[in-house]
Amino acid sequence: MITTLVALAVTCALSLAYILVIPPFAPTKLFMRFLPRDVREAARDHPDPPAGRRIIGFLITGAALAAYVGMLVFLGRDGLRRGYGFWRMYGRYLLFMVGYKVFDIVVQDQYIVIRRKYYIRFFPETRDCASWNDYSFNKRNQMIRLAAFPLLCALLARFSNL
Repeated sequence: MITTLVALAVTCALSLAYILVIPPFAPTKLFMRFLPRDVREAARDHPDPPAGRRIIGFLITGAALAAYVGMLVFLGRDGLRRGYGFWRMYGRYLLFMVGYKVFDIVVQDQYIVIRRKYYIRFFPETRDCASWNDYSFNKRNQMIRLAAFPLLCALLARFSNL
């Protein structure tokens, strides 16, 4: 359990660093697809960063994705090494994924995006968008992911034990 919580804490810290660093490097269309619709519309004509910065952005994004997948692989291999069965692996994956999603919803979406309005400094044309005050802007997508996690965790646990 401690290993899972440490892996979760490391993943949350890396994710936080990623979302705070990526805005000046990400192409506008790619970055905006995670934000509310009216914000995307207001930033539609925002210029993309130069090609060199976009390449750095893609490399940072690839590294973040690799770190997340790597953490899942680490948790699976560590569980196998410790002799975990299906239910312990399932619980480990579920704790990790739901814990990360709660962090994503509370810290990243609600605090950084909505309350602190962090991205307005990178996209000033979105300052007057109503969605910067909408605490439920991503509710449907988040609920779909949370509902899918038990099945995904069961699949991960099953294939970890093959």
